[in-house]
Amino acid sequence: MTRVLTALLLVPVVIAVVIWAPEAIFVFLTLLLTLFALRELYDLAQGQGLAPYRWLGLVLTAAVMVLFALPSAASVGLLFAVLAACPLAVLIRGLRQPERMSNFAGDAGATLLGVLYLGLLMGIFARLRLSGVGWVLFLFAVVWLGDTAALYGGKLFGKHALAPSVSPNKTWEGTATSFVVALAVGWSFGHWFVNASWACMAVAAAMNVTAQLGDLAESLLKRGANLKDSGSILPGHGGVLDRIDAMLFAAPVLWYYLAFFRP
Repeated sequence: MTRVLTALLLVPVVIAVVIWAPEAIFVFLTLLLTLFALRELYDLAQGQGLAPYRWLGLVLTAAVMVLFALPSAASVGLLFAVLAACPLAVLIRGLRQPERMSNFAGDAGATLLGVLYLGLLMGIFARLRLSGVGWVLFLFAVVWLGDTAALYGGKLFGKHALAPSVSPNKTWEGTATSFVVALAVGWSFGHWFVNASWACMAVAAAMNVTAQLGDLAESLLKRGANLKDSGSILPGHGGVLDRIDAMLFAAPVLWYYLAFFRP
């Protein structure tokens, strides 16, 4: 019940922000989510014995996310400059802690993972809004309805574990149910809103597959830290990272389609 109540409160707020918030406010709120998720990711890394460079990672992640979200030509050049500076900054930062030289690769890797996993992918998500609010809502529909279908499809039909050592509750039956629902969402959106049913079905299929992989990838991080959730900020749902893990992997698929394949 707690999970349902939280969703009923949050979903309308998120949709309202996507539809009506000015672009600057939308990017700012996306940045806040990114930084909350980054803290949770670094907590997971710390639970595995690593010590990511938190403040440096925060600054680099914020810069990458905001620069990718901005539409100007100048921001593209700055984005490449920041991305090029990321490994240099992290490697130089490691010199301050020679006592952790045996863990240096892990600490630096965890820091850069946060920058690329959250800064870059959340930047892609924020940039999608420039293509139209409808596409962001399409992303939400594919991910959220697919996730719900996987949950209830697994409960009703699940018999064969998908990845028992990573996520014991996921089943192939739930995965298949999620995929079918994503196809239906893609066809419906394409038919009723953009006159591209087959293309949207194909994109929805790819988004569903990557979304489910994103969910499993985050589960791998959590299991490595012996935790069930990345945080507890959302009652019944865990942390921010738990709520955006699937979307992080699905958003680039939609962005690639809009940037390179849709006229």
